[in-house]
Amino acid sequence: MTENMPGAASACIGFFIGTGSRSETVLQHGASHFLEHVLFKGTPTRAPEDISAEIEQVGGDINAYTAKEHTCFHAKVIGSDGPMAVDVLSDMLANSLIRSADLEAEREVILDEIAMHTDDPGEVAHELVSGRLLAGDALERPVIGTHHSIVDMTRRRVLNYWRRHYRPENIVVSVAGVADHDRLIDQLEEFAGQLPGPATGAPIHHTTSSARPAVIPAAVISRSRDFEQSNAVMGFRGVGVLDPRRPALNLLATILGGGMSSRLFVEVRERRGLAYAIDATEGAYSDTGLFAIEWANQSERTAEIVSVVRDQIADLLDGGITAEEVERAKGQVRGQTILGYEGALPRMSRNGSGLLIGDDRTIEEMVEAYEAVGVDELTEVARTYLSVPPVIGIVGQRPNRRKVERLLRRWPG
Repeated sequence: MTENMPGAASACIGFFIGTGSRSETVLQHGASHFLEHVLFKGTPTRAPEDISAEIEQVGGDINAYTAKEHTCFHAKVIGSDGPMAVDVLSDMLANSLIRSADLEAEREVILDEIAMHTDDPGEVAHELVSGRLLAGDALERPVIGTHHSIVDMTRRRVLNYWRRHYRPENIVVSVAGVADHDRLIDQLEEFAGQLPGPATGAPIHHTTSSARPAVIPAAVISRSRDFEQSNAVMGFRGVGVLDPRRPALNLLATILGGGMSSRLFVEVRERRGLAYAIDATEGAYSDTGLFAIEWANQSERTAEIVSVVRDQIADLLDGGITAEEVERAKGQVRGQTILGYEGALPRMSRNGSGLLIGDDRTIEEMVEAYEAVGVDELTEVARTYLSVPPVIGIVGQRPNRRKVERLLRRWPG
């Protein structure tokens, strides 16, 4: 997938592999992320330091990340250096040595990374909520793995995972900015023949979300930490990337907590001074998603904030959404979408990850979907997804759980 962007000086290259933590079995938990690390550790023709030096000596950068449904290795260089960056990335993915010593070194790095995430109360609260809302699916597990799964990870397990998932039909290569499509095709023909996993012809499977969210029992899940504040996440099940109701759910997140003029920010921060900030977000996977409201506060205020959030959602369910705030939310999302995909790097990322799951919409089509949403559809989507009592994760000084749980029992809808 190439997209030439007039006036661009850079080539942004991404190799998107259709495997992430969701593809893993319990024994493989963390293998995708482990591979993200060890594929930087050298090939028969490049030492580990050569991989980064080759990109950095021309002013570029190279990196990777692992998500729940894909892994991405990417580089950004001056346009004329694009073919070199493609060669470096393809060599890593196809020819890495994955030596035992490299695995042991990166095992310690990943264990440090897990400890770092454990020290982040906001991340822990998110994991508590997603683990409950997505229970029964590999999506419930953290991408990075756990201390136990990483300590137990073997070289054979990592190698088998690499060979199984790194195959031609499971990889999308995306270039945006300065892109030579024909030369890229020539380079990738050689790369496909070198991959550890042979082509099987099996198509990537895409699914769509069900008509209504799964009913997950309301819960308050807490973890005690000796912090000055508590971090809280209130979560609801959402929809998949291509679900036609997703634009409405995204607009609801904007109306509720999408900035300093949103309902929750005005009510919680400006009028009551209960928290420094409060946000609502909507995120999606191929066949499901999460709608989350999050904040940090002094622990004794948690129940009061939950009450405010409940009242604002009750107003949405009761038809309290106004045409004016819908238009304001559309303008906000329209601008964020267009500005967010202005550069070569986000275009590369959007094209690569989208193609993996069958999302070939243009930016204009995405904006048109938001513009088509009306007040009635927003109210109906709110009643479908926000009337189900949520799961709340709280990390910090232990709140008065009983008060919060009583509020959940009186949830509107």
